[in-house]
Parts: sequence; C-alpha cells; structure tokens
Amino acid sequence: MNKIVQIIGPTGVGKSSLAVFLSEKLDGEIISADSVQIYKGFDIGSSKIRESEKKGVPHHMIDILDPNEHFNVNKFLEMTVDIVKDMNARGKLPVVCGGTALYLRAMIRGMFEENMDKRISREQLKKIGEEKGIDYLWGRLSGIDKEYAEKIGPHDQQRIIRGLEIYYNNRVIPSNISSITTSLFRDHEFIRIGLKLQRQLMYEKINKRVDEMVDEGLIEEVEELLKIHGASCNPMLSIGYKEISMVLRNEIKLNAAIKLIKQHSRNFAKRQMTWFRSEKDITWFEPDESYEILTFVKQKINESN
Repeated sequence: MNKIVQIIGPTGVGKSSLAVFLSEKLDGEIISADSVQIYKGFDIGSSKIRESEKKGVPHHMIDILDPNEHFNVNKFLEMTVDIVKDMNARGKLPVVCGGTALYLRAMIRGMFEENMDKRISREQLKKIGEEKGIDYLWGRLSGIDKEYAEKIGPHDQQRIIRGLEIYYNNRVIPSNISSITTSLFRDHEFIRIGLKLQRQLMYEKINKRVDEMVDEGLIEEVEELLKIHGASCNPMLSIGYKEISMVLRNEIKLNAAIKLIKQHSRNFAKRQMTWFRSEKDITWFEPDESYEILTFVKQKINESN
C-alpha cells in the first residue's frame, strides 16, 4: 500500500523544515496543506517557505491561485489526489505539510458531496456577518453545532460562514460530515507526525515570528496586495493581513495591530492543538527530534512492506 506522510502541528512550530529534511532523506516531495500559502503574493504573512529553504525539494500547492479565486477543502482534495497519483507513479513519497487541520483530516476521512441547490449562498452569509457582526454568525453556528464552533473559535470568519453554509444547504452539521464521506486516498496508508512545544515556548516563538514578519516587510506586502486585489479577497481576511489592513485604513495603530496579530496567532495555535489532539493516530515529537522522526517513519514504511 502506498504511503503518505503528514506533518502536523501549530503555527510556527517548524513543520516546513522537517518536511524538507524528511523529503531529502526519503526521496519525497512536499504538498502544502495551508489555506493561505496557496495564494500568489501572500508570502511574509503566511510564512511561505523561501526558495533557498526548499533545498531543491519540489513543493506543490504553493503560489498557484490568484487571491480572488475561491478555494475550499473539496478543491484541495481534487487537486492533491492527482498530485499524489503522479508521485506514486514516479516512486516519490508524498510529504504533506501544513496547519490547515480541515485539509489534513479530509485527506483521511473524505470529501463531502454537497447539495448544489443552494438555499443560502456564502455571499449572503458574508453580508449578514458584515451587517450583524461575526459574533452573531458564530452564535448561530454554536446553536447548530457547538462542538465545531468551539473548535474553530469565534474569530475564524471563513470557517464560521462555511459551517453555516454546509448546514443550511445540506442539513448536516459540520461535525457529522466525516460519517457520510469517502476518502479519495482510501488506498493509501497515512503516517502522521505531530510537532509539539511547551505552551509558553510556543507562544514566545509566535511573538518573535510576528516581529520578524513586520521587520521583513509585512506592512509593505499588505499595502501592495490591497492596491491590486482589494480588502475583500479571502486570504486578506487571514491573521496578519486583516490587522495590517486595518492599520492602512487608519482604523488602529501599528502597535495595536501587532499585539492583535500575536494574540490571534496564539489563539489560533491553541485551537489547532485542541483539534489535533482529538486525532488519535498522530505520533507526537519535539521539533528538534528530526532523526528520531526519520527513524520512526522508516520503521512504519518497513512494517507495512
């Protein structure tokens, strides 16, 4: 059975460097499972891997969409299944790396076939959110599916709207989708590696990472993206881009925005870990245990063979 390695963990923990290391050692190629890095131009705020950091390892699902193109988990699965088939044919090990938990889980649990006869559109839900506030939409989602709402939190506008869209158009709560789906990768075996840090250390790394983004030109990047694509494209609503957009519109000061980015990033990392810890098939390591992880993955591959 063909293998797929997933590298899982909160934002800023070191997933990308581990993915490159494993790919170098195991003749692999990397598939990004990041909902922002897939967009062209959203580089600094998404911590997109630099060419020099790739060390010649091919990376897929990065820089392939224009920011105003819509993207969701179904499209992620449709695209990655073709990439994995190509890797299998060439004898390459797929190494999936990213922090978008929904994408990682969907590879294993499957894709939800939606009702195309929409009762309410994503655009209508977004307009309701603009008029009544995202807290109102999150409250509606909590009343429908408390488990899912608590996992994504009250600030994740895109997933709040997505959860409501799923329910109102299909009468299925998001938490139950996995029970009625079939995986496109059912003929593959997943080796799932989790990276974890002590919470305070993780928060310190996140804070430092945000400061580095600002120093590297995050403000200038957002300013240029706003000129070209405007403020309403999906990736501009992600952490870092949204707060800096507020600065450029003179809604808040830069220092306040930086504090918000750090806070929202820490909250996001906490939600990621809550989500990942509910997955019982992940084997956890410290980020500096790269050779222990390599040994573990080799053992898993050999056991199956």
